[in-house]
Amino acid sequence: MHDSKASQRRPVTAIQHAGLSDIGRLRGTNQDHWGADPDQSLFMVADGVACSSDGALAAHLIVELLPTYVARHLKPADDATAESLGSAVTDYCNDFRAFAATDPRAVGANTTVVAVVIAGSRALLVHLGDSRAYLFRDQQIQQLTHDHSVIQDLIDAGKVSVEDAEHHPSRATLTRHVAMLPRPLPETSEVDLRPGDRILLSSDGLHSVLADASLRQILASHPEPADACAAMIDAANQAGGPDNITALVVNIPDDDQ
Repeated sequence: MHDSKASQRRPVTAIQHAGLSDIGRLRGTNQDHWGADPDQSLFMVADGVACSSDGALAAHLIVELLPTYVARHLKPADDATAESLGSAVTDYCNDFRAFAATDPRAVGANTTVVAVVIAGSRALLVHLGDSRAYLFRDQQIQQLTHDHSVIQDLIDAGKVSVEDAEHHPSRATLTRHVAMLPRPLPETSEVDLRPGDRILLSSDGLHSVLADASLRQILASHPEPADACAAMIDAANQAGGPDNITALVVNIPDDDQ
């Protein structure tokens, strides 16, 4: 999972990161997974779909194997594109569905995924489902991804208010995911980075419980990624912890670092 081209991206020693996952207070198992491949400046969060046959397996596999697909597709920092990252995820999804069709352990298994590659002064993003990426800059937080869910579609169409969405029966139904048919449709985007920026990747067990204002406050008061992740997990559990909770924080170095 080590790509020689990765060394041409931002030096890995300059990027601080940490991730943390917790079972929460109501679930019997943790089906979230997070991972990082520092050599490729690749960071990932996956949330196994609880109603699928084995969400934990699906989430574990994509976090374990996606770095290999990224190494095949992404070029050096100056030429790397979000579309190439999307192609890596598409290839993985196709291979995963083929595997699931022949191995009873994975039949019906499913997961979300959100991933970011730091390519020089850019963040390349890809996601499927309702796991999210956020940008924390100048003490403000901005959601970078748009949930692939029935409830988000209803909100976008003006048929459900944000306030009512929390209790809507379709709130957990995904419209895009790793095992989707007839073909995967990962969404990609690209963000220009500034020194001192921070990226947060999260499962919905975090951002469905903590409002943006709470995430902003925690990131503002915890400059170290590990401390920020621990504080967010604790806050989500204090708010009830109804789902598995995962946070991954990436610090883009300041110019003087």
